[in-house]
Amino acid sequence: MAFRNPRYHELGDRRPSAAEIGKRLGLDEKTVRNRVNRMDESGFIKYYQASPNLGLFGMRTVSHFRFEALNLSTKLAVILGLHEVPRLVESSDYLGPFLTASIAGATHEEAKREADGLTRQYELSTVHMGSTSVRQAPTHLDGLDWQIIKGLRYDARTSDKNLAERLSVTVRMVGYRVSKLLDSGAMDIRAVINPQKQAGLVFYELEVFTDPQRQQLVTRWLNQRFGDKLWNLTFPTEGVTLASLFCFSLAEPEDSVAGVIRQEGVKRCLLYILKEVIEPRKPNWIDSLIELRIGKA
Repeated sequence: MAFRNPRYHELGDRRPSAAEIGKRLGLDEKTVRNRVNRMDESGFIKYYQASPNLGLFGMRTVSHFRFEALNLSTKLAVILGLHEVPRLVESSDYLGPFLTASIAGATHEEAKREADGLTRQYELSTVHMGSTSVRQAPTHLDGLDWQIIKGLRYDARTSDKNLAERLSVTVRMVGYRVSKLLDSGAMDIRAVINPQKQAGLVFYELEVFTDPQRQQLVTRWLNQRFGDKLWNLTFPTEGVTLASLFCFSLAEPEDSVAGVIRQEGVKRCLLYILKEVIEPRKPNWIDSLIELRIGKA
């Protein structure tokens, strides 16, 4: 619901039922409903966000970077200044001097220029963690489509009736347009979370360096060892695997590192514990582009 992992987020509905989510995860409907309600009430899920396909704005890639600051004071300064980075999609703050940023661009080179500017300004060490291609966008959206995206932007689970009243159209029209936006890939929905609000749940990342010929075997071991606690794997360069996981105690991440480095072919394993997910300040550059499209319609 939160991390845009294709294994989980493609549910085809902005209000997927507990039964549908449970079917995907192998859980019963009651368990899913109770857990989601608990996450909403605790503030772990801050809100549900609608995001337009960045390809509608000419963006073709989102590049991901990890930064290491000289000290925690410098990292804090970077976090305070992140909203000034053009086309920042999202950033994550990790314990220690580390943070990551995902930056959109028409090309990787364009996104990298923004990351390089941040690197120079704050004297950061920077690692490119790979790029994600933006899905092909529909050729045209009209004014009503953009108004619907704006209306759902920070309240994506509002009712069709509420949205229809705000836009002075029929409920049926809203339902049809929302389904069309989701089905075409023009818009997606996700839960925006606050990791600090979920007591007893720790998100962390392992950066595993392996002999290239052993990378596939190590990846298979990671899947077998961590199962459902391993929610994403990426391979930014040959011999490097990024494993995103969750656990239920602060002891588990270090134990995970100890297990990984014992595997044949693993050269080293770095640990990053997620502290906070940081969004660009509202209204951000995406909101401004939505307003621009509405004005031109």
